Amino acid sequence: MTLARGAFLAAVLTSVLAAVSARPAAAQFDPPSTIFGSVTDSAGPVPEGLPVEAYIGDTLCGKDGKTEYTGDGPARVTVYVVDVVADSQIRGCGRAGVEVRIKIGDRFAPQVARWQAGPVQLDVTFGNATPAPIPTFTPTPTRTPEPNATPAPGQPTPRPGGTPGQGGSVATIPAGSPGAGSPVIGGGVTSATPGQQNAGGSADGGFPVWGVIILVLGAIAAIGGGAGYVLARNRQSDTDDLPPPGSPGD
Repeated sequence: MTLARGAFLAAVLTSVLAAVSARPAAAQFDPPSTIFGSVTDSAGPVPEGLPVEAYIGDTLCGKDGKTEYTGDGPARVTVYVVDVVADSQIRGCGRAGVEVRIKIGDRFAPQVARWQAGPVQLDVTFGNATPAPIPTFTPTPTRTPEPNATPAPGQPTPRPGGTPGQGGSVATIPAGSPGAGSPVIGGGVTSATPGQQNAGGSADGGFPVWGVIILVLGAIAAIGGGAGYVLARNRQSDTDDLPPPGSPGD
């Protein structure tokens, strides 16, 4: 149900409840018939604020109704509502199926309603007018953006973890690798060829780490060997300079 019509019908139901709750506690009255609808006149718009009454035969069974406007602009329509009490409240009034005449202002409507407890709709026309429907309100749906919608021309493609249009967006794992499309956190190492990385190897095809370690260890060994060789030569040179045993210099 739309908002405009829903609000009007809510007012009708409120009128029904008010009529029922207004009865004395000791009285056992049947609920009234609440008759409502639009009012259209071929001679021109029907103003709001006109009194509305309901008659069954010559007995006044409903009063205190009135006309009012609903809708806006060209969709504005005059509507009315009136409560028609039951025979248990006023003798000669509402019984199931009896005719109810509606008087709007100083004119009786050409149409008649049939009494029954609860809401009853009767659209009233004067002259050769066509009954006006009570206007409804249809809200315009809000389109929800699609998660993977293609960006407009000239707009950068957003990346996970990055802000569109800003440099330094978070890099993502290349396609074909486990977790492809996910951001690389903390400078993690990834490979476009999963399963081909060697333990301790370089992820970008550079010199492997274990090779660097071997070179460093080899350099240390070479330096140590060179130092030993130099010491050995120095010791041999010192030995050559000593006089042979038993020489006059002893």
